[in-house]
Amino acid sequence: MADTLAPARPVPVRNRRNRLVLGAALAWLVLLLVEWAADGRFWLGNLVGIVPPAAFLLAPPLLAALAPLARGAARWRTVGAAALALLLGFGQSGVDPAALWRAEPRPGPDAVRVFAWNTNSWNQLLGTQDHFYAFLKAKDADVYLLHEYQHVTADRKGKLPIDDLARLRREFPGYQVAVRGELVTLSRFPILRQPAVGPAREVGPGADWQAEYRANKVLRTDVLVRGRAVSFYNVHMPVWNSMPDGLLSAAFYRHMRERFAPRRAQYEGLEADLAANRNPVVVAGDFNATAAMSDLDPLRERLADAAEVSTDPYPTSWEEGGWKPFWRTDWAFTGNGARAERYAFGTPEKLSDHAVQDLWVALPGSG
Repeated sequence: MADTLAPARPVPVRNRRNRLVLGAALAWLVLLLVEWAADGRFWLGNLVGIVPPAAFLLAPPLLAALAPLARGAARWRTVGAAALALLLGFGQSGVDPAALWRAEPRPGPDAVRVFAWNTNSWNQLLGTQDHFYAFLKAKDADVYLLHEYQHVTADRKGKLPIDDLARLRREFPGYQVAVRGELVTLSRFPILRQPAVGPAREVGPGADWQAEYRANKVLRTDVLVRGRAVSFYNVHMPVWNSMPDGLLSAAFYRHMRERFAPRRAQYEGLEADLAANRNPVVVAGDFNATAAMSDLDPLRERLADAAEVSTDPYPTSWEEGGWKPFWRTDWAFTGNGARAERYAFGTPEKLSDHAVQDLWVALPGSG
C-alpha cells in the first residue's frame, strides 16, 4: 500500500526558520541593551532619537506574534526575548495608558496659563505675520515661552538676528518682554530677574548675536506672581542631528559628533540651575529629545512631566504637517510646589512644524 502521508518538512528549513524568528527577537533585545549603554554616554547613542518611541511598545508584541512560526525551544525563547524587550523598553515608549481613563482636567481660577512654542524662525517660512500675531494673541496666555526668534539664510543653514520688539510690544500691551539670543519670554507678571543659565554664564557683555544664539538655549525668567517669585525656564536645546544631510552622509554623523558636547553642556547647565533654585519652577520648550532618549532622565526624576495630567495616551508634537507626528520633542515640567492642572498639544495652524504646548499651572497657595 502506498504511503499517503505528506513527507516531513526538511529539518534544515525548520532550523532556518527557528533562527530567523529567534534572531529577530534577540536582535531587538540586543539593540535595546546597546542603546541603553550608549545613549547619553557616546554621541552615536543619540541615533535612538530617530526611532518613533511607540516602536518600543509595538515591536515586542509583533515579534512575539512570530513565535508560532518557530518550533521547540526557539518558540519560547522568542516569547521570552520579546517579553524582556517590552519590559526594558516600555519606559522609552512615551505611552501613558492611564490617560485613557483620566478625567478631563479643570484648571482652578488662579491657574497661570503658559504657552510654549517653537515658532519656526518667527514665521519666516509659513503663513503671514498678521496670522502669526493673531494666533499668538488668541491664546491669551499669562506667560509665553517662544523659541526661534530669528530668521534663516536662503540655504536654511545659517541663523540671522531679527528685531521685532516694537511690534511685540504693540501687540502685547501690558506684557513685559525678556529676550536672549533666539528666546523670547512674554509675561503679564512683573519680571524680577533673568539669571544666565549654563553656558550663557560665559558670554560677556557686548557679545555679538551669534555668540548669544549659541550660548543661550535656556532663558530663565523669575517673575512676581501674586507676591511670590516663580521661575519660568524657556528652553530650546540644540538639535542633535542634521536630517537634511541624510543618514548615509558623513555630514550627518559629523554633525552628531560636534553637537554632542555643546548639547550636553546645555542640559547639565539647566539641571544644575534647577538643583539650586528653590522657587516654584515651570520648564517648557523644545528639548529636541524624545521619550526614548536619556537626555530628559534627570529632569523627569526631579520634576513632574505635565503630560501626567493629559488625556492623550501618546502625546506627540513633531513633525506637524501632512502626517500625524510620531515624536514628542516638546516638553513641559513643573516642580517646587508648582503643578500642572491641564496640559495639551494644539495645532500650530500651519505656522510651524511643532505643535503648541498649552499648560495651566497651579502655584503654591492657590487652588
